Amino acid sequence: MNNSELKQVLDANIKLSRQNKLPLAKLLTIAESLQSSGMAEDALQLYEVWTANTTDDNKSLAMFNHGSLLQSTGKTTEAENIYRACLAQRPFFAQPCINLGLIQERRGEREQAIATWSQLLSAQAAGVEVPVDMKVATWNHVGRVREDLKQYQLAEVALTKSLALKPDQAGVIQHWVHIRQKACDWPVYQPLPGISANQMLMATSPLAMLAYSEDPVQQLLTAHAFVGRTYSFKEDHLCQGRVYQHAKKRIGYLSGDLCVHAVGLLLAELLEGHDRSKYEIYAYDFSLEDGTPHRQRLKKAIDNIRFVHALTDRQIAEVVVFDEIDVLIDLHGLSAGARPGIFALHPAPLQGTYLGFIGTTGMPWFDFVVTDGQAFPAALEPYFAEKPLRLSSSFIPLTPDVDQPLTVNRAQYGLPEDSFVMAAFGNSYKFTPELFSVWLDLVNEIPNAVLWLVDDNPATTANLQAFIYRHGASMKKIVFTPRAHYEEYKQRLKLADVFLDTFPYNCGSTTNNVVQAGLPMVTLYGKTMVSRMGLSILSSMDLGQYCTDNMVDYKQRVKDIAGLSVKDTSALREKIRLASMKPSRLSQELEDLIEQLMEKN
Repeated sequence: MNNSELKQVLDANIKLSRQNKLPLAKLLTIAESLQSSGMAEDALQLYEVWTANTTDDNKSLAMFNHGSLLQSTGKTTEAENIYRACLAQRPFFAQPCINLGLIQERRGEREQAIATWSQLLSAQAAGVEVPVDMKVATWNHVGRVREDLKQYQLAEVALTKSLALKPDQAGVIQHWVHIRQKACDWPVYQPLPGISANQMLMATSPLAMLAYSEDPVQQLLTAHAFVGRTYSFKEDHLCQGRVYQHAKKRIGYLSGDLCVHAVGLLLAELLEGHDRSKYEIYAYDFSLEDGTPHRQRLKKAIDNIRFVHALTDRQIAEVVVFDEIDVLIDLHGLSAGARPGIFALHPAPLQGTYLGFIGTTGMPWFDFVVTDGQAFPAALEPYFAEKPLRLSSSFIPLTPDVDQPLTVNRAQYGLPEDSFVMAAFGNSYKFTPELFSVWLDLVNEIPNAVLWLVDDNPATTANLQAFIYRHGASMKKIVFTPRAHYEEYKQRLKLADVFLDTFPYNCGSTTNNVVQAGLPMVTLYGKTMVSRMGLSILSSMDLGQYCTDNMVDYKQRVKDIAGLSVKDTSALREKIRLASMKPSRLSQELEDLIEQLMEKN
């Protein structure tokens, strides 16, 4: 039927609805026809009239459809009202209950959303059976939001219940594992009914595996498994056969992290340092507008910025082709917010990854990864889908910072003035029981040592405290401090005597802040690129003596720093400070490597 005919049908059925003569099945069919013909407003009118006049016992089904259509057209307040009315009539109706919770979540009312979903999960106690797939979906929503709130123990409980109902959920297993990592709930892998050890390992996310294993083979397998189950892109070659004649080469960066983010904080000088006589810099940006001076600085460092938040992968790829980009660099890899579907369409002749994910993506449409010789030895090449572009210095940009006067002191954080403060401010999911045990050994073996940790959330802190107790370290020598905003965090680093790097996932952007603070760091390196970031940075500063490949030497290097005289400590800090201020040639080196790659292709 055309729209004119549908309009006549609508008028007739609105009349029948007012008379309570339109059967439910026919209502649903007509409403669907209206929606598929682009007449959503007419469908909404029909639902409204029908529900106002019907006496059908299954009225709640039409009410749910009405609410769903309101929600899909952006009328969330009206949708919420319909869902509430629907649930008043049928309290344990799963779909409107789930959708109502999602509306509350998007409004920022996350605890209310959990309460709404919990009502549905209490149905069995009320003698009402909810379909298994609906219970699974509900537990997954609860777990996801609990994880966002850093309520890791409760998140794990929710996902465990979901997996008990349906074990074959790779995405849920993935979150379950990473939640335990973030909570420092060791050992991370624990048996679950109906899930084999192999399933659990293969469902682990690439990010979690970077922090769990230094085996490059395992990281490659994990990346392939993740890409295979997560993405189903149809590959295309949008730029094939195109020959560009523009005078300057065009480099495009794609990111959702051009803001105060670990990646964005490293990029300003790199972007500013590109030779504008030879290159035009583009950005395809879907970042958070955080309103910070750093965000403004990044935007000013880009010649042509395209805000692509609302565009599909193909639309963004088409913009890249229109802009005639020669080299497109992804700043996400397999990290949160990644848009790999853009690269599967090959909108640029050369495509590579940098900074966002320090491992292989396992994706065939990336030609290169930006790295360096220390971080990426030749032995790693078989385990990367991307070919290495090796810089001569560290691939992690060291960015000088404005030297701010110290505005904090040890006393306000409960740090003794005469103590040897060992700061370990890396993300908790990068902690392992093996390395944490070494840190606690250092607390015991260095008489005046204090271990300074971040009190990130109650679950993680409680698990670390329990581990400390079992290890036999004195809780009096462990200081937990709540998270701080970025500027205070940088000030805190200046109060420490040494920074303890994590392993097998070294700190990256954090290490840049450590260097800015003039703070010595000890790092442990392994076989993977992510486990060699500290080696890469310290070697570039001629501080290789604080890099080691074993935990015995790691402990000794920390003790060496603890044993330095006041004069030698000052000299070491000055060396670090001067290294952080050294002019960077990273932009020029990257350009040279790109030129060489373009000549080969």
